[in-house]
Amino acid sequence: METIKVLLGDPRHHTAGVHSTYVPVGIGYIATYLSAIIPTQNFEVKISVDPDEILDLIDEWKPNILGFSSYIWNSNLSYRFCEYAKEKNDDTLCILGGPEFPSGTNQTSFTETVTKECFDYLIEKPCIDYYTYSDGENSFASIVMKYIKTGFSSKLMRNFNVIAEGSMNLSSDMQNILIGQPITRSGLSNKIDGRDFIPSPYLSGHLDKFLNGKFIPSFETARGCPFFCSFCDQGLDEAKIVSFSTQRMCEELDYIAERVTKFNGTKSIAFHDSNWGMYKKDLILSDHLLKLINEKDWPKYIEISTPKNKKQQIFDIDKKLKNRVGIALSQQSMNRDTLTLIKRDNIETNEQYIDFVKEIQKRDKNALCALIVPLPNETKQTYYDGVKVLMDNEVSMSTYTLMMLQGAELGREDAIKEYDMKAKWRIVPRDFGEYRGKKVFDIERVCVANNTMSFQDYLNCRRFSLIIYLFTNSVFFPLVKLIKEELKISNFEFVKAVFDNLEHNNKEYLNTNSTNNFSKIYFEFSRECEQELFDSKEDIYEFYSKDENYNKLLSTELGDNLLRKYSVKLICNAFTDAINLSIEIIPDMIAKNGLSKDDTRSILNSLKLWLTNLYVFNALFDWDEEKNNETEISLEFDIPAWYKSDQKSILNFKKKTDYKLIYNKKNEQLKDEIMSLFDGEDKIFSVGKYFHQMGITSDDIKRSSVQLPQRSW
Repeated sequence: METIKVLLGDPRHHTAGVHSTYVPVGIGYIATYLSAIIPTQNFEVKISVDPDEILDLIDEWKPNILGFSSYIWNSNLSYRFCEYAKEKNDDTLCILGGPEFPSGTNQTSFTETVTKECFDYLIEKPCIDYYTYSDGENSFASIVMKYIKTGFSSKLMRNFNVIAEGSMNLSSDMQNILIGQPITRSGLSNKIDGRDFIPSPYLSGHLDKFLNGKFIPSFETARGCPFFCSFCDQGLDEAKIVSFSTQRMCEELDYIAERVTKFNGTKSIAFHDSNWGMYKKDLILSDHLLKLINEKDWPKYIEISTPKNKKQQIFDIDKKLKNRVGIALSQQSMNRDTLTLIKRDNIETNEQYIDFVKEIQKRDKNALCALIVPLPNETKQTYYDGVKVLMDNEVSMSTYTLMMLQGAELGREDAIKEYDMKAKWRIVPRDFGEYRGKKVFDIERVCVANNTMSFQDYLNCRRFSLIIYLFTNSVFFPLVKLIKEELKISNFEFVKAVFDNLEHNNKEYLNTNSTNNFSKIYFEFSRECEQELFDSKEDIYEFYSKDENYNKLLSTELGDNLLRKYSVKLICNAFTDAINLSIEIIPDMIAKNGLSKDDTRSILNSLKLWLTNLYVFNALFDWDEEKNNETEISLEFDIPAWYKSDQKSILNFKKKTDYKLIYNKKNEQLKDEIMSLFDGEDKIFSVGKYFHQMGITSDDIKRSSVQLPQRSW
């Protein structure tokens, strides 16, 4: 019997840092299901995420079938491999699947407009033989079955216009799109363990090579989402939810723990469900996770997409799991009219949201809220109003530009016309490379204006978002506490004052030779917010194909996630300047509060001295040299003791106190995790990527403050 060689890939660019460090569980499911559903056929399956390895396998192993994921960050990369495979052997069967396709997730019918968009997509990428639009496991297998029946030839499949269930392909004359019958999501009749029909890629050993401490073990305990958010590519998924059994998940966790805990690498795991923690099955699974935590101190951190309701249950799970669950309470907008328009009106009121935030803060977690601009009916003023509510309740924020995803409602023509959405194109952060002599850029279409927010207002919100993101970072928590509790200043008004100062300097910057790193980096961010945007995909390729511009991508001067890049730049390279500007601004904002000018000055100076020596960022990348270095400081006010206290006035801590700042075990564990995932060659990227992706407590990044015996003068 002929053996079919199948190369399955979830490719990640790594030209300038790797986009993803998750174990590729999705293509693992396809691998195990394929052999299970066609047991009479011999398959040799290889799984890869590395572009160089994939190209070498195409050259040397010569697979018969390619099956690759297609997301916003790798769709063009995956297509390049199809193109290259066809150059080597035009009878190679090339299949793509994933949300970066106009059909939407798991749809069963298509309008004329959507069908035309799917046709245009395939015409633009003619080396794709089939694109799966139903669940990948069944759709991929249905194509392979047709491949076997058509004499193991993709050319014959195209010549005979072979249609496969759950997928789309072009007719042989390239004039029509052929749409296979939709495949209903398997397991819907038994939602508790209906997905167990797919053999485990972990227990089968298919993913063993990724259990080496350099990849984060990932899981999909359930597929589907019960909500219809219009900005999300799962918002159109009408098939909804089906789960793996808890027993199956427990067996996988045991299998993984036995292997990854042997390595000095990442100790995190990730659940990729849309709402992990919302269902009873998640509560039951947490009992087994607690068992592993008690026995192996693993996992250290559990990354999830926080459920959109039933948040109390995820708090209960987090408490059970010793505060190791990353909880981000994304709102997208604080404007109720906007939430209704984007079909997020199922969430709690703003007041209920703040109550949840306070619960997170009690656990020493950084309450992070994701906002998106410009959404329908959002204005600059409503954005500012929402930010004020969040900031005055000490919520950290990250503001994203609206991605016009092909498979999401807000990426479709009807919505674009309704809200008069203005689109630009930009490179997906660091997702580019040169592969067998051809440059590849993965790019995204984003909304930068609509009928309620102008382009200039969008840019203003974008610039403000950097300063918000910076000052709601946990490194500024002691300053925030001082401002709010002791100086009675609105956190929003303080950050707005910093922003206004930078905006003024930004206008004057070109005519000065400022040596202030804070202003300099802010100006660079402001400039790049506009420079990263292009009018078309073609403009991006033309610009970055030029050597001088491509080299700027290689050096990371261009093409990065700007909020991540510049916030870390500010923390690592301009932290002292940021504190200095804060100290300069604060006195003019202080109301009468019983503090003398001398006390205020001493408090601020003591805070500055402590904060500017507290954090470990630079030492993470020079650990052997720095780990034994200790810094001694002398404070007029005992700021560390005050910060730990609950309600005592800072005036109770007016005493000269000496401290020694030393590195600790948590700092070393943070260093190990960052180095294992991102190598640490690029400090700004490594720190930014980790903080952007993973949740950490403020203790992870602080040196220990050890009080010294009182000196006799």
